[in-house]
Amino acid sequence: MTVFERFERFERWLAHPGAVALLQAGRELRAVLLPVCCVVCGRPDEPLCPPCAGELRRSTLRPFNAAAGAGLLPAQCADTDPEEDFHPLPVTASGYYRSGLARVLLACKNHGHTGLAAVLAPALARALHAVPGSGSGPLVLVPVPGSARAWRRRGYDPLRLILRTVDHGGLLPRGMRIEYLLGYRRLPLAARWAARGPGGQKGLGARARRTNVHGSMSAGGPGSLQGVSVLVADDVLTTGATIAEAVRALRAAGADVTCAVVIAAARSPSRRE
Repeated sequence: MTVFERFERFERWLAHPGAVALLQAGRELRAVLLPVCCVVCGRPDEPLCPPCAGELRRSTLRPFNAAAGAGLLPAQCADTDPEEDFHPLPVTASGYYRSGLARVLLACKNHGHTGLAAVLAPALARALHAVPGSGSGPLVLVPVPGSARAWRRRGYDPLRLILRTVDHGGLLPRGMRIEYLLGYRRLPLAARWAARGPGGQKGLGARARRTNVHGSMSAGGPGSLQGVSVLVADDVLTTGATIAEAVRALRAAGADVTCAVVIAAARSPSRRE
C-alpha cells in the first residue's frame, strides 16, 4: 500500500459516522478548554475549520515547477556556463503563497500554531513525491536552516517541525532521508547588523536579497559531501536567493544538487537596488 493509498483509507475512515461523531466531540471539548478560531476565515472553535482545510488540500493537490518566477535561482547543473543556455534549478512547489495556504503558513511560522504542521505536512509530501526522480534512489533532503534570531523569537523551527511530521508519518518517498547539513557562518559584526534590517529578507528587493545572504551558509569542507545527491527544502520561494545560497554551500562541499522543493511559491518582490 502506497503512502497516498493510506491517506485515502484514512480519509474514508474520517467520513464514517462514528469517526465524525468522535471528532466532533473532541472539537467541542477543545473549544471549551482552549478557545481558538480558524486562522483563515475566523470561524470559532477551530484552528483550521473543515471547509478551509478542504480548500487548502485542493490548492496543493497538483505540485508544479515554480522556478520561472524566481530570477535568482542558480543553474540546474553546477558546471553550466551562464553565458550559454541557462536552465534554472527546478523547484517543485505544493501550491501558491496566497489565500488559505499563505495564512496557514504564517500562523504556523509566526503565531505559534504548531499544530498546523499536521496540515502542511501532507502538502509538502505531495511535492516531494512529485520531484523528478523522487523514489528512484538514495536522496538526501536538506532543509534551509532557520536563523538563530528566528529560533529565539519563535522557540522552534517551523520547517523542521513540518518535515519531522512528514518523516514520522511515513510520508517520505522511498530512499529519501532528512539530514540537517546546512548551517550559518559566523559573519562579521557589520554584516550581521545589515542582515538584521527591518523585516529581514522580506523587506528587501531581489538584488539586495542576494547580497544579504551570499556566503552566509556552510555545509562542511570541500569534498565532504562528494557523491551525495541532495534535494534542498524551504518553506516559501520568492526570488530564490535563499535557495541559491543553500545550493552554493552544498555544491562547495561536493554535493550533487539538481532540484529543490517548497511548500509555497510567491511572486518575486520588485527588483529594488
